[in-house]
Amino acid sequence: MRGVLWRGKYLIFAIVLLLLIPTLLYLQQITPLYTATAEVLIEGGENGDTLLDRTNPYRPRLNEVAIMTESEVLTSTPLAWRVIEKLGLANDPEYNPKLRKPSAFGMFMADLMALEWLPEEWRPARPVEVIPELSPDARERIEKARIVNRFLGRVDVRASRRSYVITVAATSESREKAARVANMIVEFYILDRLEAGFQETRRVTGWLSERLEGLRRDVAVAEAAAEQYRMMNNLRRNSDRSGTVNEQQLSEINSRLVIARADLAQKQARLDQVRALIRQRGTVDTSSDVLQSQLIQRLREQEVTLLREMSDGAKTFGERHPRLIALRADLTELRAKIALEVEKVGTSVANEVEVAAAGTRTLERELASLRRTNDSAGEAEIRLRELERDAETSRELYQSFLARFKRDAEQDRIQRANARILSPAEIPGGPSAPRSMLIVAAVLLVGFGAGIALVFLLDHLDNAVRSTHEAEDITGLPVFASVPVARRRGGTAESQVLKRPRSGLADAFRTLRTALTLSGAPDDKVIMVTSSVPEEGKSFVALSLARQFKRTDERVLLIDGDLHRPRLHKAVNVDVARGIMQLLNGSATPEDVIVRDAVGEIDFLPAGRLGGEKQKPGDPVMDLTPEALDRVMEMLRARYDRIILDTPPVLAVADTRVLAGVADRVIYLVRWNSTPREAVRTGVRLLRDARAKLAGIVLSRVDTRRHARYGYSDYTQYYGRYGGYYQE
Repeated sequence: MRGVLWRGKYLIFAIVLLLLIPTLLYLQQITPLYTATAEVLIEGGENGDTLLDRTNPYRPRLNEVAIMTESEVLTSTPLAWRVIEKLGLANDPEYNPKLRKPSAFGMFMADLMALEWLPEEWRPARPVEVIPELSPDARERIEKARIVNRFLGRVDVRASRRSYVITVAATSESREKAARVANMIVEFYILDRLEAGFQETRRVTGWLSERLEGLRRDVAVAEAAAEQYRMMNNLRRNSDRSGTVNEQQLSEINSRLVIARADLAQKQARLDQVRALIRQRGTVDTSSDVLQSQLIQRLREQEVTLLREMSDGAKTFGERHPRLIALRADLTELRAKIALEVEKVGTSVANEVEVAAAGTRTLERELASLRRTNDSAGEAEIRLRELERDAETSRELYQSFLARFKRDAEQDRIQRANARILSPAEIPGGPSAPRSMLIVAAVLLVGFGAGIALVFLLDHLDNAVRSTHEAEDITGLPVFASVPVARRRGGTAESQVLKRPRSGLADAFRTLRTALTLSGAPDDKVIMVTSSVPEEGKSFVALSLARQFKRTDERVLLIDGDLHRPRLHKAVNVDVARGIMQLLNGSATPEDVIVRDAVGEIDFLPAGRLGGEKQKPGDPVMDLTPEALDRVMEMLRARYDRIILDTPPVLAVADTRVLAGVADRVIYLVRWNSTPREAVRTGVRLLRDARAKLAGIVLSRVDTRRHARYGYSDYTQYYGRYGGYYQE
């Protein structure tokens, strides 16, 4: 990832500059704006009722909704126009666009949008607009609305959460004007609240005055009706009236009736108790009236004495003794007396209940008679009291309205706005817009982000091979060497390898020779060099590799196997018409076609030409056959220790797959930062399908400096980072 960013650093910087320069020019052209802030504290209004001195639950209280409403009042159109008139902003070019001179950029955009620069025949046809005629008053209102909207566009009103403070921020091109506008808005707002309070008080006072006159008439009518009714029925006033005889008798009989009913209830309860004992077959002796009788108590005591004597006699004399018989007779007589007394008690209780019930009924009849008498006499008093209550209610309502009228008349002189300026606006010390540092930081951030994204996108779309790791991942083969690109100055690449044996270019071929020697078998003589597409440096690599093997005192043969576009003869500086083609068709012997490389002291077998003459574009190409190739290569293997075979690209010519059948090892070239990955995959797959003995990969034409800067983590980077180690 770091390498990708390093490779695209110039593109990232270009995108950043492309965004930053117009932004800086725009910031230089734009007019700075200043913002002044004032704060207003909203206080709660009176909670008293308009008519009565008590809390009114229907009066809106000061809450968040009320604060937001006051914020809208601060940005209302009438308030804004009052500020505009007071400060004369209608004649200010900042708020009146008609008075403002158009900028050069604005004129350019107007001309651009008007399409005046296009030829007339290219301009689109414009529909004819029917503009209705406006009256002067309508045009004035439209112009006024435009100025107010522009003014309100420079004003920001914010209500602080969980508080009663409203912040008013005014923005202007002049810092002093911004402070004046903010202060004038809050001042006119407080004045507007005062005027609204005065108007409300006047409306209430006027309504109260009209209502008082009507209430005064209602009180007079109600009092006159009560007085007239009292005189007609000869009734006394409430203050002069005392209790009548009928009322005293009614009260007394009511008291006696209550007592009689309570006594009747008590006696009835005693009678019910006696009857319940008789009905349940229980003894009446347990009744409270029986228990309270002294005679019955004495008889009970005598009964207990007889029972004790009978018990003692039964123990002494026996059951049939005359003494016991006499005692039993006395006991029976005594119990008969007790029963008689108990019966008398029950009869007495029943008589008492009847007497009490009769008394109660008598009192109830008397009470009903008195009530009928009082009902006829009290109807007049009830009507009188009703009239008096109506008069009293009218009088109290009149007094309440009168007191409220006097109080509101006094409050009209000391009206409060219920709002005050908490913090007046001060002249701002610096501009609030544009925020140059923030804009520049945002542009830099966007520029770097866009540049990085574009770099990664281009890297993803770029399909070239740039490192040994990529080559190994694509092909599954080891990379034997990375051949740096030859210097532009210093002759041909082949001559630079010979003239500078300690250079990085020559060391790359020594690395390739060492890798082939250590990784191959001793009898691997034929080494084939091929690639995916043309212009990847196959001929240069084949020639330089052959010369490197020659330095180890080996017998080396270099064969130009590209029968379509032979080029090795130019590098060796020979021009012969006969070559491997003649060996394949049997028209020549190796001694006839093999030439000597005077520079590298290697044997060279050119491609040759069909018929031994100069080929023309329309001439046919010889078809290679495995039998002929095996025959020729068997003959050459016996003469040489190492045979380097230069072949055409795999994807361009089918001969390469035939030639791969006679090679002991195949070296596959990949041009750095040029060959598409898919081309490499396809070429390697074709060779594997032909059962070629692929040995490894060679990266060709590597720009070591760019490779080192880009941060590819392979050994090729040391050619660029430690170039001083080599003697160029």
